[in-house]
Amino acid sequence: MTTIGFLGFGEASFNIADGLREEGFAGVHAYDAAWQTPPAQAMIAERAAQAQVALHPSAEALIRAVDIVICSISASAAVPVARQVAPLLRVGQIYVDLNSAGPDTKRAVEALMPEGIPFVDVAIMGTVPGLRHKVPMLASGPGAAAFAAFGNAHGMGITALDGPTGMASASKMFRSIFMKGYVMLLLETVIAGRAFGIEEDVLASIGQSIRTDDFRKTASDLMCRAVIHAERREHEMDEVVATLNSLGLDATMSVAGRDKLAWCKDRGLRDHFGGKPPADFQDILAALSA
Repeated sequence: MTTIGFLGFGEASFNIADGLREEGFAGVHAYDAAWQTPPAQAMIAERAAQAQVALHPSAEALIRAVDIVICSISASAAVPVARQVAPLLRVGQIYVDLNSAGPDTKRAVEALMPEGIPFVDVAIMGTVPGLRHKVPMLASGPGAAAFAAFGNAHGMGITALDGPTGMASASKMFRSIFMKGYVMLLLETVIAGRAFGIEEDVLASIGQSIRTDDFRKTASDLMCRAVIHAERREHEMDEVVATLNSLGLDATMSVAGRDKLAWCKDRGLRDHFGGKPPADFQDILAALSA
């Protein structure tokens, strides 16, 4: 039976391991640098017991015991940990980096792998608690297909991309531009709305405007109209920023929106498309490339 070992047994590792346990998979091992140190010791031991995970006293012991090594720590530690454990890996193992790191970091980890150790760049594309092992994941790199085949056979939701290391993590990083920016944009909006006691009304209006069953079409339509009307909307955002400033409120996201509209205007996209919105956002990308 194939066995897996988590380097780091935090929230993500625990939830994935516990989900695999419910699938009937019993080959999960883990090592966490804090597992013998209070106060983390009790929590890690409790999680391991619930998920029926075998804890190991060292990274070396873990790697000796498993076939697939999954690093799940933090982006800042991904390279140092890979450098530490790379000499311990043996031919036939797969090294999976599950950390929320960018493509450059993933490629730096891959460069440390010994010959014969397929590397997998994995990006978690959802919230692990709740979805647990079924959380959507993207995988790229030399070992992506093998890792996806293993994981999906045990109920995981891994999509192996046909591309090099960095493709999966890039998808997650670029998704974060929207997801993290969107949330902060909402926060700036409701804080501003609160100044006039209309935050609920503003949210309701936004909800009506972006309700859709076809997000790609809606997103494309929004972008295509925005590049044509960028100059007018830039001036509108000048008024938004002025209003927020007059209220003494932070305008970070509004300033960024105004500046991006100015960027669109400066690209000359309105003239390029003859003042008419293009049919699809891919036309915008083509124009920018040209």
